[in-house]
Amino acid sequence: MTRPRQDHPANGTSIEVDLHVHTTASACGYMGPEEVVALARASGRKVIAVTDHDTAAGALQVRDYVARTGDDLLVLVGMELSTSDAGHVLVFGAGVEQDWGWRRGQATPRHLPDRWVTIKAHPFREVVKSAPPGLIVDDLPELPDSITAVERWNGNDLLVKAPHREADLDAASQAYIARRGRVAVAASDAHRATSVHAYHTVFSRQIASVDDVVDQIKDGSVRPGAVAEADLTARRVSWRRRRVIGWFVDCHDWRTSASRAGYDDIETLETVARFEGIRRLARAGASTEAIVQDSGLDAVTALDFLAIVREESLDPARVDRKSTRLNSSHRT
Repeated sequence: MTRPRQDHPANGTSIEVDLHVHTTASACGYMGPEEVVALARASGRKVIAVTDHDTAAGALQVRDYVARTGDDLLVLVGMELSTSDAGHVLVFGAGVEQDWGWRRGQATPRHLPDRWVTIKAHPFREVVKSAPPGLIVDDLPELPDSITAVERWNGNDLLVKAPHREADLDAASQAYIARRGRVAVAASDAHRATSVHAYHTVFSRQIASVDDVVDQIKDGSVRPGAVAEADLTARRVSWRRRRVIGWFVDCHDWRTSASRAGYDDIETLETVARFEGIRRLARAGASTEAIVQDSGLDAVTALDFLAIVREESLDPARVDRKSTRLNSSHRT
């Protein structure tokens, strides 16, 4: 990819914020409020944003949890709107959690309060699925004037769905943003812990409220950012494990699916074997320390597999969440 990960390194006044994070309030989310906050604390973040699908419920739960625990984290309450004309659109602003009349599947709101901002999420996610290797053709519709910014880098695309098309996606996104005169941002689009903050937006000035976020995006005082390449590589490996195990748990032809995705056959077999071994230990009630020791893996790898075991254990409840939430509005 023809760009540095950090075009302008963060300085003493700038701040990094992941603007696109999901909780279990989204049917596809795996993280509860406690995990979202714990990840922020562990990485020293001062500002976190939560943007569940068509609801502010998850963001409010995170904000309430922070208030109860006496933390000084600033929680940006946002949503990822499912619109009929612009796909998925992030929205931030004071009062966004209230019922302001928009419903899932409607057109992007044209007239929003001045202190709100909207961001087009992952513009080429659907296009890249059928696009041949090389240049991705931009035949997407024009954006509504109410959309200020566009995700140049989306972690769900670059780490999970199309990591092999990273350069193509970045070139297409850059051109898309320039042609439409929008502000470029980046975000993880994290549904699981392993993606959080991998891609983020660097704000030039400190943030004390959501108004500061809105102002800096609107005046272009932001830029896309990402963690170091070695960290991104580790996260890609972690996501390959999750995809293989997802196919395995869902009883798909997991070996064929992995092969079609270009995964190494030996790595695929080892991934499933390690998952089954750690799952057996976890189901037997072994402690985290014992699992790490008995797995024969290094601690980081063993803990990642243990996280996958715990994530997969959420799936039965997730079926009910998805069925009841697909037709819901954003109201809390």
